[in-house]
Formats: sequence, structure tokens, C-alpha cells
Amino acid sequence: MATAWDSKNWTMSSLVQHYETLVKYMNWQDCGKVLAVGCGTRSMIEASEFPEIAYNLGKSI
Repeated sequence: MATAWDSKNWTMSSLVQHYETLVKYMNWQDCGKVLAVGCGTRSMIEASEFPEIAYNLGKSI
């Protein structure tokens, strides 16, 4: 899970690329990502759909 204040479509691109490279290098299985863009404060995160998405991802693992 990662958060960012900015919500532009490129905001998480470098982070995702680095994460995917690490997953491949370590021979891990990617179980999913929660990229909470547009969430610069805790209250913004809490008011978004991202906590539920993260909960459901964790529950599915």
C-alpha cells in the first residue's frame, strides 16, 4: 500500500515499476497493490474507498 497527495495518472508509476522489479528479482508473488492517490492526509484516506480496498485485499490473501 502506498499513498500520495497527487492524483495524476503518473504519480505512482516509478514506485510501481520499482516494486514490480523487486517482486521479480526476489521471485515473490504479487498479491495486489493499493495505490491511494489523492490522499495527502489521514482524514482524506479515511474518507476514501482505499481502506476498504486494502482490507479486502488482506482478507483475500
